[in-house]
Amino acid sequence: MNIVEINVPLYEAAWLPWAVQYFFFIGLSPAAALVAALADLGGGERWRGIQPAAMLLALSTAVVAPVALLADLAQPGRFWHFYAYFTPWSWMSIGSILLPAYVGVLFVYGLLWQRERVRDSHAPGWLAWLGRGNWSGRKLLPVAAAATVVLALSILLYTGSEVMVVRARVLWHTLWLPVNLALTALVGALGGVLLLQHWCAGCAQAEAGRPFANRLLLAALLLTTLCALGWAASGMLLGGASFNEALRLFQQYGYWKLLFIASLVVGLVLVGGSLRALRSPVWLERSWLRGALALLAAWSFRWAVLMDVQTVPKYGAGLYPYQLPLGSDGLLGIAATFGLWAAMLMLLAMALGLDDPQDDEAIWERGAHG
Repeated sequence: MNIVEINVPLYEAAWLPWAVQYFFFIGLSPAAALVAALADLGGGERWRGIQPAAMLLALSTAVVAPVALLADLAQPGRFWHFYAYFTPWSWMSIGSILLPAYVGVLFVYGLLWQRERVRDSHAPGWLAWLGRGNWSGRKLLPVAAAATVVLALSILLYTGSEVMVVRARVLWHTLWLPVNLALTALVGALGGVLLLQHWCAGCAQAEAGRPFANRLLLAALLLTTLCALGWAASGMLLGGASFNEALRLFQQYGYWKLLFIASLVVGLVLVGGSLRALRSPVWLERSWLRGALALLAAWSFRWAVLMDVQTVPKYGAGLYPYQLPLGSDGLLGIAATFGLWAAMLMLLAMALGLDDPQDDEAIWERGAHG
């Protein structure tokens, strides 16, 4: 009997946790921007009730996402190479155009959204310029909202597609991946809205805002479930390689079984909690807990897609071991981006007058004098 031994080289992860942070924040921002923009595109009062929280979430994460992206690129030269050597067939090159355009249009939309508030209140000199002139920002809001919607959808398409096109990773190479990334981003964004409605006084001015946010979260969860079922059904009926690979990992490795069970449990908790919140004032008041869980679920999904999938060898058997570093390429980097997000939330809440909506003049005074 001859024994043939095959040695497979061990490769380090190409995408570091910085990529997880980028895909998390760049998913939250356009998803929240879509929710905010619908209020100015005929959504009605229910959408306006959740608009402040959605706008605050969209703006804050739009600042943090490019920071995580620059850290993930590692080499500064890679940033300007996207513009010096533009390649239109590359989703990353396309994204280098879409990302700054989206962030710029979103902030223009946010400034227009705040114009009427600034004009009606005693804003300090550094912000009073926003309310100058006799023109009405309200007339331009639908245009800015429509542009934000188009660019937000393009960001969701580009971020999902740049992962999906990697054919060497069977689990990534499926058309269902961009859809699932977009829907889980929407779940996380609506969870963030519920969390901000509890934390930020100006984000919970409308009484109907919290029940409506719960309904939207429930709808997003059901759509995400349908997407997962569609991926599984198409894999079983059409022999999709992505589903078959996921099934193999589930059958052979306990870690992937745990991931599946944990996803199922979290999904049931979120769905059950949202249904309960629509009937119970106590559960409605505690919606921020489900909001935090929805954010964690959206982040965990990206960790599984981007980091756990890289532990599966392209060729060979077994799983590559991965240990989360404690430095800037690991735990410290994750903590730093979340810390930056918390700082941006506080600064933008004060700048937008959302920390205490009952006293605009006091807010502007605090902003002017620190």
